[in-house]
Amino acid sequence: MCATLPCDVQWRPKMVQDYHAARLRFEHFELDIKTGELRKNGQKIHLQDQPTKLLALLASHPGELVTRPDIQKALWGEDQFVEFEHAINTAIKKIREALEDDRDRPRLIETLPRKGYRFIARVEEVFDPGFPDSVPAPPPQDQARPGEPAPLPAPEPQPDKPVEFALPLPSAVSRLLFLLIQLGYLAIYCAALYYQDSLDGPLTAIGLTPVWLTLPLVTISAMCGIAVRISLLSAVGWAHPAAGAKFEWLFPMLLVLDALWAASPLLAAQAIGIGVALAGVAGLAYVPFAQRTLIRSIYRPGTIR
Repeated sequence: MCATLPCDVQWRPKMVQDYHAARLRFEHFELDIKTGELRKNGQKIHLQDQPTKLLALLASHPGELVTRPDIQKALWGEDQFVEFEHAINTAIKKIREALEDDRDRPRLIETLPRKGYRFIARVEEVFDPGFPDSVPAPPPQDQARPGEPAPLPAPEPQPDKPVEFALPLPSAVSRLLFLLIQLGYLAIYCAALYYQDSLDGPLTAIGLTPVWLTLPLVTISAMCGIAVRISLLSAVGWAHPAAGAKFEWLFPMLLVLDALWAASPLLAAQAIGIGVALAGVAGLAYVPFAQRTLIRSIYRPGTIR
């Protein structure tokens, strides 16, 4: 970090005994420095020891570049033999999964290629009496402790961004509902392909003629739909950090596909009745927008009103 500090000043990462705040708050998250517990809206989130220490290190230096050598020194010291590059990458990945932060569109942790990481969210320090027992009061903002660099100036306030609605549900519940919707679409596509030889009559009954043209379209769109749903199931099911952005990119095409397949209950009108079929059409017409709301609840927790 000598590019920004005098080279005779050694940057010293914070250890547990160096923290003045007992807890760090950012967005809907709270990190307990002493116990290493991470919570979202009061609900505990599992995060392993090393990723927790790295999160504490980054969040305690908001707006500052924390280099990879800094992380190595703070988490492992100079006398431990560890594959640091892989360990740091793994720890950052686990942190992003726990915080539901997107590497390409970060809200919390920004990656500076070949340099390190910067915590870009606003952090609130929460002080508890007696934590730590022997730590003196923090110095004034315009002074630095001996052996530490002068604090960086506070970042300029950013204009408020438009707030988007997201369901006030735990991300695990939103993820489960989204995956169930994908399984439902898979069932519809597979049923259409299974009964393909019997679709001539239903297609003619609802006016989708000529059948020689509409039947291949049903078959091709069902095959494409299966591929898309399997992709979404795997990406969202495994909590890939880029799945939210991928869905937003796919949404216009999915909207067209899902709008066409919203009419699929009419193909079974003779078996289930026209009333039930129309109710199914109405429900399926809304499902594309429900999927988008669920995705934004999973991957944009900071936008909940």
